[in-house]
Amino acid sequence: MNYTESESVEAGLKFKTFSGIIVGTTGVTLHVESHDLYVHEVEIQEGVGQGNRYYYNLDAAEAIEG
Repeated sequence: MNYTESESVEAGLKFKTFSGIIVGTTGVTLHVESHDLYVHEVEIQEGVGQGNRYYYNLDAAEAIEG
């Protein structure tokens, strides 16, 4: 799926980032006009930084079932 083209994403989806961090989507999306793409806010689910939120290009992550 091309998340960079999605104006929204549902909250609660889980992903494993390129660096191995498990994150969940919050449902907040930001349009980056200079690159004409969307990034989505995620929250770290476990480990160091748990609870921290940041914007991430979900196309660079692996979706996790459940």
